[in-house]
Amino acid sequence: MQNHPRASLRTRRTRLATALMLVGLSVQAAELTDMTGRTVQVPDQIDRVFAAAPPVVPLIYAIAPDKLVSLNFPFKPEDAVYVSPAVKDLLIVGRYTGEGPPPNPELLAKTHPQLSIAWDMPFIDAERVEETFQVLGTPGLFVHLAHLADYPAALELVGRALGEEGRAAELAGAIRTAMARVEQAVGAVPEGERKRVYLAQGPEGLLTECADSFHAEVIALAGGMNVMDCETKAMCGRDPMTLEQIKGLDPDVILTDHPKFFATVKTDTAWGELRAVREGQVYLAPSTPFNWLGRPPSFMRALAMQWLANRLYPERFPWDAQQEVRAFYALFLGVKPDVVDVQAILGAG
Repeated sequence: MQNHPRASLRTRRTRLATALMLVGLSVQAAELTDMTGRTVQVPDQIDRVFAAAPPVVPLIYAIAPDKLVSLNFPFKPEDAVYVSPAVKDLLIVGRYTGEGPPPNPELLAKTHPQLSIAWDMPFIDAERVEETFQVLGTPGLFVHLAHLADYPAALELVGRALGEEGRAAELAGAIRTAMARVEQAVGAVPEGERKRVYLAQGPEGLLTECADSFHAEVIALAGGMNVMDCETKAMCGRDPMTLEQIKGLDPDVILTDHPKFFATVKTDTAWGELRAVREGQVYLAPSTPFNWLGRPPSFMRALAMQWLANRLYPERFPWDAQQEVRAFYALFLGVKPDVVDVQAILGAG
């Protein structure tokens, strides 16, 4: 009987993980099982961590930002007030996704990481990622981060690895509470009464995501219904649309994360034929310091879910943006509540 490809990959991962136990671990080590079932030995004291994919950066940042050794993407100037000075100017390396070159192992080695953490996704070449772990001489953990529901377990795993169990448990609990709170408020909305939402991406609003895409997950979490009933074919998503197709769908709400599109859609006569535009149901998702919807996906979806649920169903989910955004930024980003400019973050969205 032939071996299943996934099983063979798991076997190779286990063998490599066992080999890595012997690499660079002269200090006392702890045994952890990552989110793919691999058993990995990690040092008891870890101060330097390599995030092997963009979604891993916010994950580590929320737990222990001072332990990051590199970034996969640059921060924007307006992010500075919410980002630790020790992090915003870190070395920017590649990424194990389809949107950019992979990390340079020789460049990474100069950052002297003690642990590598990678994103387990079908679209990513896991063997190539593990080869980088081997070159760096670090143990490596894989985490699931596609969906918001993955985050509590991912936070708890990384918290154990970094000796930050208490911090990780607090963050995981906050996400579980937020998900339960929103589900209790909007979960019972009948299917026929759910707000139909089009996710407009790109400067023209003509790129979107299928309903099963993790890039559009916030819509369903907030009780909405993505009008794109299709199957995602590629990790990057961004399926092209025409305005005529969107008019045929006639969504109740248009959600976007692109400021240029948001600035022009309300005065564009062609878009003005859509009911969502006529009725003022166009919302801009915030993106400081991490995009609330995704790219990269992060814990910010726990906040975006509440923000969007309030806009879709204000009578079902009343929400004090000033209080909630400040509290979330204080907890997850470690900034003082009084420096959080909620109006600037939300903009006109």
